[in-house]
Amino acid sequence: MFGTCVQLLAALFMMVRREMAEWRATSAKRETRVTCEPKSLPVALFPPVSPVALTNNAGCSDSRSEHGEPIRDCRFLPDTHFMIDRCGMRKRIPLCQLRVGMYVAGIDGSWFRTPFLRHRFPVKTEKQIERLRRSNIHAVDIDPSKGLDITSLQIEEDTLHTIGLVTSTQAAPAQQMPPSLDMLAQKLSVARDVRDKLAQSVKTVFDEISKTGAARPGPVNEAVQEITIVTRTLSTHATFMAMSHGRHLDASFNNHSLAVCTLATIIGQTLGYDLMKLHELATGALLHDIGLLQLPRHLFRTSTPLSGEDLATFHHHPRLGAIAIEAQRGFPQTVRQVVAEHHATPDGQGYPSETSGGSTAEASRIVMIADRYDELLTGFGGLRPLPSHAAILQLFREGEFGRLDLGLVSLFIKLVGIYPVYSFVELNTKERGMITTINPATLHQPIIALTYDETGSPYGNPLTVDLANQNPPSTRSIDHVITSELGDASRAA
Repeated sequence: MFGTCVQLLAALFMMVRREMAEWRATSAKRETRVTCEPKSLPVALFPPVSPVALTNNAGCSDSRSEHGEPIRDCRFLPDTHFMIDRCGMRKRIPLCQLRVGMYVAGIDGSWFRTPFLRHRFPVKTEKQIERLRRSNIHAVDIDPSKGLDITSLQIEEDTLHTIGLVTSTQAAPAQQMPPSLDMLAQKLSVARDVRDKLAQSVKTVFDEISKTGAARPGPVNEAVQEITIVTRTLSTHATFMAMSHGRHLDASFNNHSLAVCTLATIIGQTLGYDLMKLHELATGALLHDIGLLQLPRHLFRTSTPLSGEDLATFHHHPRLGAIAIEAQRGFPQTVRQVVAEHHATPDGQGYPSETSGGSTAEASRIVMIADRYDELLTGFGGLRPLPSHAAILQLFREGEFGRLDLGLVSLFIKLVGIYPVYSFVELNTKERGMITTINPATLHQPIIALTYDETGSPYGNPLTVDLANQNPPSTRSIDHVITSELGDASRAA
């Protein structure tokens, strides 16, 4: 297998050299186009940097309970609607996510405009939810310590139908045989080797930026071209797993930038972007956080959420990055837009304040999703890392809430699956195995290669099970994703 991997790597990088030569030839033509573009963004995008007045969306220094009492030791996690106090956790969710079994800790509305005298109560019946809906309530706070959490709920099948993630109640039989575990392991090994080489190229780019304070288009273009070629050449699932999961939760700046660039490029390819448009998207994705390099390092190398002045300073980085890109004059407008807008959420709750979430470029919304997914997965920026399945669920919830473009989130989930290929899972039967194929028609029912039986003993040969096409009375379903999925998957293969 090792010899095959070496041959594949050699062939890949011969392709890289050829396409790099083609790229250099194309670059001369591209320079003419770049010089004809506007030299700067509208001045309104970049007003002078000034201290930002914190609101309840950026910090909780003035947060109060429904009785007017300050919430103790309250923090706001970056880019989430989760509010935490020392005694428990409150989450703001849209009313459509409220379910029987949750505990309501607050309602988005005055008490006299709601059908309830108290705004703290357990949800015991659907009638309670319906009464809130009739009162034109759009959001509520829940307390997961006293009831169900949204992360404990699966994405409902009717919702999957609505946004196009389920196209039928029964998946069509697979047209091709699922790949073997050996083949999957080989593809993942190649993707990891290539990722290590790309990581070195990205490190070289950002080392230079850190030393000189400027991003030169030449080295950036070469690194982006290599990443684009890899995403067009290697298996999407192997590349996705190597970039997102093969880092041992390494949340460094360089690795985060590489992962976001790769994921955004994969989405752009799926949308049918041409080579030039794809290159601009990938460049913006690679440089999206360049403004962080102008901030104290502890602001983006932290294991805890930021608050207060640190959070306000952190929120300046899109503006600082866009100004740095604009100063080079060698990057196209799309790159500057992505850097400026990648935190301008569609619901208007993003930052910086001068960017409008409702008018962001599609490239910016793509990078926003890739950026958010990697943050959730690795903990970049001080978040608590989530397993891949939980990260996908959270991404979907934020799309449903309006924090992300739901159409693009749906596309992303179609690409990687609700349970990504290479995930190691345990079924309701206690059997364990690895996801080998995603069923496009029923993403929540992939094809699995079972490697361990219900007693934990290994099968002599992997047992392939298509959860979408089971013969009665078999009712296998995924119970949960094993946290150490890569290690278990490697042993399974």
